[in-house]
Amino acid sequence: MIYRWLFYIEGGITIFVAICAIFILPDFPHNTKWLTPEERALAISRLSGNGHGRDAVGKKTSIQGLREAVSDWKVWWFAAAFTIQTAGQSFTTYFPTLSDTMGYDTTVSLLLCAPPWVFSTIVVFAVSRLVNYVDLRIHIS
Repeated sequence: MIYRWLFYIEGGITIFVAICAIFILPDFPHNTKWLTPEERALAISRLSGNGHGRDAVGKKTSIQGLREAVSDWKVWWFAAAFTIQTAGQSFTTYFPTLSDTMGYDTTVSLLLCAPPWVFSTIVVFAVSRLVNYVDLRIHIS
C-alpha cells in the first residue's frame, strides 16, 4: 500500500516538473524572451554555423530535420550504442533470475552473480587509475 502512494507522489512530481518545463525551456533563440540581445545573437550564430536546415523565415521544417537526423552517421552510432547498452543492462538485471533457474537456492544464486561485479569493479578502478596516470604524463611532458 505504501509503494502505491510512493509511485503516486513520484509521478505527480514528474508531471509537475514536465508542466513547468513547457513554460521554462526555450524553443528557439529568436523567440526566447529572457535572453539578452547578445546571448540571442550568439545562439543564432552558433545554430546557423552548424548548418541546420532552415526555411526562408529561419525556422527548421520537420522534413529537413528528419533528413538531417537520418543522414547523420552519429545518430545511427548512438542508436546502436543505446541498443547494446540496453541489452547489457537487461542481462545484468535478469542474471540473478537466470542463475536461479539452474536449481540453486537464493543465496547460492546471488553468490554466483557476485564475481562478475567484483571483477568489473576491479577493472573500473584499474582503468581509472591508468587514465589518471596517462593524463598526468601527458600534461607533464
